[in-house]
Amino acid sequence: MKSEDIDLREYFRIVRRRLWLILLIVLTCTIGAAWFSYKTYVPLYAAQTKLYVNSADAEDPFSRGIMTIGQISSGGGVIETYKEIIRTPIIMDKVVERYPQLDASTEELIRSVSVHALNNTSVMIISVTGPSHERAVMMVNAITDVFVSELPKISPGHSAVLLTEAKLSANPGPVNEQHNTYIILAFMASLIVSVGIAILLDVLDDRIKDEADVVRVLGVSTLASVPKTRLRSGRTRSRKGSQGRIGEEVYAAVK
Repeated sequence: MKSEDIDLREYFRIVRRRLWLILLIVLTCTIGAAWFSYKTYVPLYAAQTKLYVNSADAEDPFSRGIMTIGQISSGGGVIETYKEIIRTPIIMDKVVERYPQLDASTEELIRSVSVHALNNTSVMIISVTGPSHERAVMMVNAITDVFVSELPKISPGHSAVLLTEAKLSANPGPVNEQHNTYIILAFMASLIVSVGIAILLDVLDDRIKDEADVVRVLGVSTLASVPKTRLRSGRTRSRKGSQGRIGEEVYAAVK
């Protein structure tokens, strides 16, 4: 137990001696990670519309207010099909053709749009995510308009009713937050690596630095240590260590 305590104190001594190196490495890596995280962060904004998809043989939910379980299940299954149809060139090509002001390609529209059903109902939500809130609103409204007009042609007997149109928000917020994962990882990794480097440098350093090194290397006890003194001119002056005998014991003086 005593030897373990001595080894632990030795590690603390090494860390304290090379604390400047550890701090330098940790600060450099952490600041670099923070700069990288800030430069690579791109805020994304989302806009969405809601549609009700129904078939010609289904009851009109707006006139009756009642739908059977079979109609709801059928509508949910149809939406799964439309989710895939929307994200195909048959819809997106027409969006590019009818809305040239978007300046978007078919591939960009397909990558940006996502579709899902609302709690297994006949209500479908179309969402678009992009680096600009205004652009996301324009794109999702354009896609919704084309889908509503083209649905009867693609699937006769089915139609879609627009429930909610995407509108510009006064204070839009990004859907992706800037995380500090890279900063935390860089701090932890640099701390571990810097401590390891400090210990390695101390192991490779065979210079005599204190009284403990004298006893360990020379095998003699230290009588006294002579500290360094600084002259007024700024130059460092130190007296040479002396070695002599007092009685039968050998002593060494270290600077």
